[in-house]
Amino acid sequence: MKITSSLKNLSAALLGAALFFSCATGGNSTGGNSRDFSEREGGLSAKTLALVQNAVFEVVLQKPEAESVVYERELDWDQVPYAARTDKYLSIGTAFAISKTELVTAFHVLNLGYESIAYSRYYIRDSEGNVFEVDSITGGSNERDFLIFTVKEKTFKDFFTFEKNFKTGQPVYSIGNALGEGIVIRNGLVLGTAPEEESGRWNLLKSSADSNPGNSGGPLVTSSGGVVALVTSLRDNILYSVPAEVILGFGRTSLEYRTRPNYGHLILSNNRIQTFETSVPLPGNYRSIRSRLTAAYKNEYHAAMTRLFEEAPEYLTGPNNRYLLNSSLPSVFPELDFVDKDDNNWKLSILERQTYSLADDGILMNARLGGFGIYKIIKPRTVPLEQISTDPKYIMDLVLQNIRMERTLWGSDKYRILSFGEPAAQGGYTDSLGRKWITAHWVIGFNDEVFIMFILPLPNGPVLITTIQDSAHLDVYEWDMKKICDHTHTVYSADFKGWNEFFALKEFVPDFLEDVHYTWDGERISFTSKDVSLSAGGNVFRWTDASELFLAPSWYAENGTATFGIRMYTINCDVRGKEYTVLFKNIKPDERFGTSALESWNDLVEEKYPFDGKPAISVKDNSGSVGAVLRAENPAGDVRYTLYLSMTDPVDEENLSRRFEALRRGITVRK
Repeated sequence: MKITSSLKNLSAALLGAALFFSCATGGNSTGGNSRDFSEREGGLSAKTLALVQNAVFEVVLQKPEAESVVYERELDWDQVPYAARTDKYLSIGTAFAISKTELVTAFHVLNLGYESIAYSRYYIRDSEGNVFEVDSITGGSNERDFLIFTVKEKTFKDFFTFEKNFKTGQPVYSIGNALGEGIVIRNGLVLGTAPEEESGRWNLLKSSADSNPGNSGGPLVTSSGGVVALVTSLRDNILYSVPAEVILGFGRTSLEYRTRPNYGHLILSNNRIQTFETSVPLPGNYRSIRSRLTAAYKNEYHAAMTRLFEEAPEYLTGPNNRYLLNSSLPSVFPELDFVDKDDNNWKLSILERQTYSLADDGILMNARLGGFGIYKIIKPRTVPLEQISTDPKYIMDLVLQNIRMERTLWGSDKYRILSFGEPAAQGGYTDSLGRKWITAHWVIGFNDEVFIMFILPLPNGPVLITTIQDSAHLDVYEWDMKKICDHTHTVYSADFKGWNEFFALKEFVPDFLEDVHYTWDGERISFTSKDVSLSAGGNVFRWTDASELFLAPSWYAENGTATFGIRMYTINCDVRGKEYTVLFKNIKPDERFGTSALESWNDLVEEKYPFDGKPAISVKDNSGSVGAVLRAENPAGDVRYTLYLSMTDPVDEENLSRRFEALRRGITVRK
């Protein structure tokens, strides 16, 4: 079945970034936005227009300078307007001076709850193009969406004053950096107020003045130039602003931060909404405050998500696991276990996937699931296992060169990305099963995003889990991905030669394979673990380097306890899989699976066909098969091992029986 679980919906109020474009809009590189209001804004006095000229500023971010992205063709920057391609800064909003040293803007413009990797410093830019970095935060509230701050090396001779009183029908003017293309003044009327949406603790001012992205943080002024509110949002052609009395009535000793995120996870059906509150003493440097806020949220996120998993149906024990404990992977593509929202049981997914052919018999498989990519790479014959399993740049380039990812430079002009270069950081994660993953991420500066990849080296090529998220979300999504790794099921499969390469990568051999002894000498394969020993030579099949050993570990119930181990051992003589053997650990099914499952188990106990030890030949298909139940040295009443052999051109029953007996003599089952 497909996964149908709830997905995470992080609160936009907490983690929503200011407006970012693929390529910056706004300003120019030669002196800022020119402003001339004397002709077109007759509703405001000359004094107020001069105030707009000198006391309203763009809020900007410095663009990343370096880029290691490789594109399929050269970027045509001539398609981008001159001002946008030459401006070193990205315009994101508006601020205005309210004293000789202080300015105010909307909190979501200088979003101190969002710690971008690509854009780390905020600035204001004046009408002459001069930029000044934000310095200290002296007041504000994310809930009320305002922030008071100072900038370095700048004071203001002209500044706005607040005006608390306003009346419905009163003319007002929105002033701001509309669309990042310059300060625009637009008139309207006060329409009244609206309570804030959560509990009505304060009122927002509504007006008919127009607004565009970039106006956020600008003043809403009266005809005399007094600021009655701070512009925050436009919905359904109504402009919403924070009234002056809300800003003036808020304390200045600390920055209060409050939001209500909705916590959820890809593999769970439950979620939780809870309030996150913290405060930071003021005044303080904006970068320090931002780091403290985001660190506090990361801690809260980890704790909240841990509680979310504790509230989910108990994993591997209890009544919700019978399907999971009776599941085994049939192929090399990974699957996730998850909680089915319909019956609240843990189950194993069956993901729909796309397949891409690589050179030299390599294969790339991919499935998309709730914002995550699940990949399996079967390595090309000529590529060393170590390179394709442990080199993040090589792996990322291989993905990008086979699955299209694009950058939109301007409008609809798209460019295919072939490489992101070396990762910005690389690390590791050991999951709950003792499997060692390589972690890496790349910063996509032009979109303020990170591409996160977790890599699990396997004998025939790695499994990958990926996601692309806003760069400020790196830590929380890494937490999520680690949980996905814990619940990812993989098989261990490779040709006989490939297994030797894998065991040479000792660091990535998981705990449940550490006691395995494997040899292939060109004629005989030998495999020994704590449960099973197997040795098979040419008297079974004519093995080659290309023959494959397939091990399928899974969770299963044994003596009432959830156990993780290998249940299925498959050896394919030929790459087409027409000649093969399967050794399988059968567990007595849960009674809740019904009569049919129990009857099949009873057939196994009674050693009925196809596990009766008698060869069967199909003349039509020119194939033969034989199966049997094996005796364990320390048998358990609820466990039966079965051995099955299938081959083409069996000649006769005697030949088929002889080969099967040679195989059976080489197998020892200990328990």
